[in-house]
Amino acid sequence: MKKTRVLVFILAIFMVAPFFVLPTTASPLPQINADTFVLIEANNGRVLAENGMHRRMFPAATTMILTAILAYENLDMSEVFLAGSEVGNLPFGSARNHHEVGEAILGENLIRGMLIGAGNDTANIVALNVARRVSGDGSMEFSEAQTFFARLMSERATELGVLDSRFINPHGYHNDNHFTTAYDLARIAQHAVSIPTIARIASEAHFAGAVAGANPPEGAVLRNRTWNSANMLIRPDNVAFYSYATGLRTGHTTMAGDTLVATAYRDGITLIAVTLNSPRLEDDTQTRWQDAVNLFEFGFQNFAYRTLLTVGEPLGQMPVYNPRLGDYGYLEFYNTEGIDLFLSQAELDRLETHIEFLEEYIKVNEYDIYGEKVFQAPIEEGQIIGTISHVLDDTVLFYANIYASREVLERTTASDIDYHMANVQRIFFSAQSIPYWIAALSVLGMLMVVFFQVRRKIRDSKSRHGKYKMKL
Repeated sequence: MKKTRVLVFILAIFMVAPFFVLPTTASPLPQINADTFVLIEANNGRVLAENGMHRRMFPAATTMILTAILAYENLDMSEVFLAGSEVGNLPFGSARNHHEVGEAILGENLIRGMLIGAGNDTANIVALNVARRVSGDGSMEFSEAQTFFARLMSERATELGVLDSRFINPHGYHNDNHFTTAYDLARIAQHAVSIPTIARIASEAHFAGAVAGANPPEGAVLRNRTWNSANMLIRPDNVAFYSYATGLRTGHTTMAGDTLVATAYRDGITLIAVTLNSPRLEDDTQTRWQDAVNLFEFGFQNFAYRTLLTVGEPLGQMPVYNPRLGDYGYLEFYNTEGIDLFLSQAELDRLETHIEFLEEYIKVNEYDIYGEKVFQAPIEEGQIIGTISHVLDDTVLFYANIYASREVLERTTASDIDYHMANVQRIFFSAQSIPYWIAALSVLGMLMVVFFQVRRKIRDSKSRHGKYKMKL
């Protein structure tokens, strides 16, 4: 449907599109050592800072964030699973929790074993059990299960908007064909932290206890485990501790270098920072911790949620062409959606809001020399009369309908007659007219008295002069 664009006013709004805009008035981004990185806001996925975020990199153990998602979505977290020979099906030197064949592990602790513990053998347990559940083949061998699970990883990642990754195994041990990007990992993490169980476990700095839970199956191997998170940002006992950090997962291989997917929460805002291949200093200090803190501080200091529109807030008004007699000459319009947006002050200053009205409700005022556009009846109350769109740097960020605040009726000859008749009724028959009626009746009464008095005098005068004599 053809629309007419009417620039109504400048508002403030943020962008939801996944690209990076550095505010001109924001504090400069600190030096980030990682080869590639990205910082996003978790609620909407908006990119706040990045460098090479779409460059293919090796993820190492951050792969297990996706594995944890598949575990949560396909396994019962309160069920106990038994480790099998898959725990030994790992390359030499692979990080592991040293599970034993026959060991009982609670579903929730499988996620702990991946996100807190060293976890590659735990990831194999997840891959085997998820593959068997999803395929319906309870006797599937691990070699087949790993391939099946890798396909599930890729399918689920695509559903999450991950378009430039390929997964070969559930744990991230190096494979030239197993790769991702900083942006893809951020999208995966965004979904992970939306799952309360995963978000809670990822925030735990330590785990100590029976991995089988409170009700282990009879005859199973029972073990107590102590796991310490490799994410030093959530470890109060470490100098890299960051008080706002809430998770998520680290990784390291010779080819991937130090990788990190970190989350932090402050003042109602959750940020996700991904750094890939952060170098180490000469004293072996890991720069990924400071990289993440620098990104978080940049995000928290320069961006904030702002309430820009509330539900039902009037957006403006415009004249009505040739309104019915007695009707208002303007029609207000409003939106039905509240808008809380995450943006910097510089972006707020650049934002524009445009309103487009549907052509069927608009005409050019023929009486206006400047060609003013006005509403044209009929319009129903609550009728969709156009759209509101928010634009930042020529990119549309938000789009919603706008509605008429009242009914606007078309002016006709019949409506004019009705209006005048209503006025007559109002003038002559309303309560306000009573004093006038009393005054009029009083005057009429006085005139009648005078009339009859004059008439009687005339009659009496004629009788005295004999004009009217009775005949015998």
